Amino acid sequence: MRGFRGRLVATFGLVAAVVSAALATTSFLVVRKVVLDRARETAVDEARGAVTEAVARLAEGATPAEARSFLSNLPGLSGAQVVAIGADGSFDTTSVSLSPASVPPPLVEAAQDGRLAWVRTGSGRGDHVVVGGQLPGGPQLFLFFPLDDEAADLELLRNVLASVGVGMVLLSAVVGVVAARGVLRPLRRARVAAQRIEVGLLGTRMPEKGNDEFADLARAFNRMADALERTVGELRTLEASHRRFVSDVSHELRTPLTALTTAADVLDANSGGLNDAGRRSARLLVVESRRLAAMVEDLMEVSRLDAGVAAMAWDPVDVRELVGKALELRGWTGRVEVVPGPRVETWADPRRLDGIVANLVGNALEHGEPPVRVMVSTSGDDVILSVTDAGPGIPAEKLESIFERFFKADPSRSRGGSGLGLAIARENAHLHGGDIFVSSEPGRGSRFTCRLPLRTEPPRDGEAPRAVAVAQPLRGGDGSEKTSRHDAVVVRRRRSR
Repeated sequence: MRGFRGRLVATFGLVAAVVSAALATTSFLVVRKVVLDRARETAVDEARGAVTEAVARLAEGATPAEARSFLSNLPGLSGAQVVAIGADGSFDTTSVSLSPASVPPPLVEAAQDGRLAWVRTGSGRGDHVVVGGQLPGGPQLFLFFPLDDEAADLELLRNVLASVGVGMVLLSAVVGVVAARGVLRPLRRARVAAQRIEVGLLGTRMPEKGNDEFADLARAFNRMADALERTVGELRTLEASHRRFVSDVSHELRTPLTALTTAADVLDANSGGLNDAGRRSARLLVVESRRLAAMVEDLMEVSRLDAGVAAMAWDPVDVRELVGKALELRGWTGRVEVVPGPRVETWADPRRLDGIVANLVGNALEHGEPPVRVMVSTSGDDVILSVTDAGPGIPAEKLESIFERFFKADPSRSRGGSGLGLAIARENAHLHGGDIFVSSEPGRGSRFTCRLPLRTEPPRDGEAPRAVAVAQPLRGGDGSEKTSRHDAVVVRRRRSR
């Protein structure tokens, strides 16, 4: 009831309540006035006739008792109570509840002036229309006509109007529910269509029926969907073309780069006969050719990952032993400290896990500062591989982009890596069903943590479900805790090929 449906129902009920209250109040006041005016006119006419007959039939100087007795016996005044007051203050009445004090003072003054006057004492039960006059040379006569019947009729009318008003409000609420259902049905169709577009069903369209506002909405939605489908199609075509281009260029560059690297190694091995400038040039050629070859290999790996054809070779792996071999193979054993811990075995792709270790440790050695530590442990059903360094850390504003391709936290270091290493490492973690996240404190180093499922057997049917990384707090330069969106990443599921 908090949404549009509730507001529509509340609006219907409120309008019905206001209209019903206005109509009921107006009707009651009009009927009340008519009923009371009619009762007053009837009372005045009966009183005038009674006083006229008393003047004609009573002797001058009649006592209050005689006047009261005469009026009480008149057939037209059977419902009225009489109070007769003499000039000497004596009185006689037909009811013990009435006395000269019951007569309104303005009516007494009018009777003393010889006028026939009336006063209504109210409109509820127990109230009266009081008519008064004076007999020539005799007592003052005051006739009390009760309004009990009229008050009962007005009370019944009030209750009926209140009941009808409540019924109108309830009926309007029901009408509001029905109307809201009809109004919301096209909106629900639009919501479902938008959700289908959101999940990639770009061919979704809404029915264009009628000429009302919802039909205009459907036509506008369909035009938007057409434009979106065309744009996404063009982008997909362009993306596929770019992927093919990168893959083709990388493939074509492998052969000449292999030859170039080999020639550069031969030139470097035989640089003894060259002068200093020649030896420096030969060494630079070797370094840059190897760097270019590594970049081409990374680009080819990225192309395979994008195309979804990256193969997984599942084997039982001792993670701690694999880390040691990876460091030894690259000559990093003396530069990296492996924190002692228990043996951790799982099923993984050794080549891709080796690539994860190489990229994370290489990144720490290149961009961080000693000591660089590698720790292998378990947490629940996960294998945890963390790499820490004591470098300057990563600025908080760059943490969100650290895993993007070709991103470099320090662009001034142009002769560093290609900026693809961390992106490839993370994709390799995804292929294992895990993820990599980073936490960093400026001035106190960074920590890259790879979390992989602890497997006792390879995934069935080659499917590796994606894992959810656990958020880790980051500390800013002011000591406050922060969290990077890369610390808690929910990744999509996809099938390894």
